[in-house]
Amino acid sequence: MNNLPDDTAARLRHSLDRGAAPQLLPEIVTGAANHAAPRLTSPAQHLRRAGGIATGVAALAVAALVVAPSLQPAPLFTAADASAGNFGAAESAISSDMRIGIWVDYRYTAGSGLSTQGGSGDVYQLVRNGSPESQASEIASIFDVAGTPAEAEYSDPAYPVWIIGPEDGTAPSISVSWSGAGDWWYSDPAANPIYECVAMDAADLSCVDAVQPPAVSAAPGEAEARTAAQQIFASSGFDVAASDIEITADEWQTSASANLVVDGVATALTWGVSWSNTGAISWAYGHSVTVKNRGSYSTISATEAVDRLKDGRWYGSAGPDYQGGMIAFAADSARSATSNAQTEPLVDPAATPEPGTDPTAQPPVSIDPVPVVDPTATPEPTAAPEPGSDGEPTLEPTPEPTLEPTPEIITPEVVEVTVNESEATLLLMWDSSGDAWLVPGYAMKMPEGWWSTVVSLVPGVITIPEPIAVEPYTTEVVEPAVP
Repeated sequence: MNNLPDDTAARLRHSLDRGAAPQLLPEIVTGAANHAAPRLTSPAQHLRRAGGIATGVAALAVAALVVAPSLQPAPLFTAADASAGNFGAAESAISSDMRIGIWVDYRYTAGSGLSTQGGSGDVYQLVRNGSPESQASEIASIFDVAGTPAEAEYSDPAYPVWIIGPEDGTAPSISVSWSGAGDWWYSDPAANPIYECVAMDAADLSCVDAVQPPAVSAAPGEAEARTAAQQIFASSGFDVAASDIEITADEWQTSASANLVVDGVATALTWGVSWSNTGAISWAYGHSVTVKNRGSYSTISATEAVDRLKDGRWYGSAGPDYQGGMIAFAADSARSATSNAQTEPLVDPAATPEPGTDPTAQPPVSIDPVPVVDPTATPEPTAAPEPGSDGEPTLEPTPEPTLEPTPEIITPEVVEVTVNESEATLLLMWDSSGDAWLVPGYAMKMPEGWWSTVVSLVPGVITIPEPIAVEPYTTEVVEPAVP
């Protein structure tokens, strides 16, 4: 048994005098406000002995350390808001559905063929290399364009552009945009394709008949173009195997292109070069970025991602294997217009049209003839009938009703779409600062064969802008107002 005096105050001082408090991580301190304070099931039990106070303090410290890993990290970036016209993402951040949403309301349903399992995927930031001036000079050296980089007249803070050479296109030039993926472009107006005229006007020697390319093109062949393109791309910082370069050729030009491949996936970033039939390079383009891995993050399942198809804020540009959706939408609109068109013939198909008439014209409607009035003639005055006479009384003219436009809401056609096939891929996105990213996503195959894409990151990894309010599509219909 302890025979020492029960000095409660001394024991309290001794139990609390444990040196400096441990240094907590900033994440713990800043996140503490978001967590509820721990509850002590029996406060009297902890206060019964003075030494219990120290035990309670230690328990609180341990509890704080336990909740630290559950703190939500800050989002990697905020996606660009297409409604504000931000950067190059404006054209890609709104899905095809939203572009034609005033005509067709697509409603997506996940089919049984889609996975219900989530997963994970890496996020990559595309970091621009160096500065716009240094990049412009480097690209200019590849194509032997002389000059000093200068900011273009049309450059602005949101879309800065630097150029070497004239801006009016009268000579070879290099331009570099310092937003997004640091796009660069080379063009030479003197290398435009040449043509031969079939027939010329003898008076002014102008071409009066169709033009055609020369019989022999001076552009490089497929193998030569592939080798030359590989060297040009490598000089600009893009290393690609010759076998991965796509070649297209006709009588006018030979073109080579290749897509940036990241983690085995061909992305939407493309490099290209083209030789005209003169044998000279007429244009070339590429990007000035280094791919930086920002870590692996959880993704939702393909079944869950179907709900995002309608929301353009989750859109990302896919690589060449999944492009061509807009063509399908145009074809779908054409089919819809055809199906809604009038099918009854306007004229008797057995009737023989008169020479010089339109056989598809609607037959004329028989109406009573209207007397022809000379607008320059002075009308005869009409005398009002005397009171009590047999003539009809003169009536005051009724004013014409005022025509006022009234809105008519157009109800879009509803199309139900069941999605049964998807593939994981990388999608190109822009953030609100103008930087480019590659994020995990799904390419989902529509029943007609085209692909629609959607980001698959779980909520919180990136910040999505507020939804765009789409007003109902209306037209003004003129109707007579009630007098």
